[in-house]
Amino acid sequence: MSDDILLEARGVTKTFIQGNKPLHVLSNLNMKLERGELSALVGPSGSGKSTLLQILGLLDKPTSGTLRIGGEQAENMNDKARTNLRRHAIGFVYQFHHLLPEFNALENVAMPQIIAGVKKKEAHEKAEGLLSSLGLGARLDHRPAKLSGGERQRVAVARALVLDPPVILADEPTGNLDPETGDRIADLLLEMNRSRGTTLVVVTHSVAMARKLGRSLRIEGGQVHPEAAA
Repeated sequence: MSDDILLEARGVTKTFIQGNKPLHVLSNLNMKLERGELSALVGPSGSGKSTLLQILGLLDKPTSGTLRIGGEQAENMNDKARTNLRRHAIGFVYQFHHLLPEFNALENVAMPQIIAGVKKKEAHEKAEGLLSSLGLGARLDHRPAKLSGGERQRVAVARALVLDPPVILADEPTGNLDPETGDRIADLLLEMNRSRGTTLVVVTHSVAMARKLGRSLRIEGGQVHPEAAA
């Protein structure tokens, strides 16, 4: 695999059993993502977008096929190895922020670092710097219930970025926001790509988001097909 290819799926199939019958969601799917690449993952509901994102993010395993991330063969790793690779290689942003409600913004962003073994003081310093850079310096001690929807999503983006992963996978990150706030979150993700070189894959139904990313990959028939940006 070329050094420029950060993530590659080959022949990936995902089959679920539904009512004693196989449901083929992904079928011999192939895709490559280069370092620093921006991609929108589009397609109708039920086409397998979120399933593919779960597999690329090592949260699920393919029924068959191979997956390489940063040169690491990932599909047959044990749980400990998968967790370690996921922690350092991949950040996630979801439609719903999934912040821990009992912790404030600073603690939510520091948490992945502490779990990874970073000392608390260092973790809090990095979390504070990142949140401040995202315009949340005055909201560090606010719990999620005291933050607006856009603020909560910015905290979620900071949490995804705090371990400096080379890949960010985002599943409808603006789908639960009003259009203006959604545009700000989209611009924030793009800025992270420009400033950090982060590879960004975004599942979206938003034509505006797909247009911002510039490259769309459509899931159809269980496979990925490149298409021109909207």
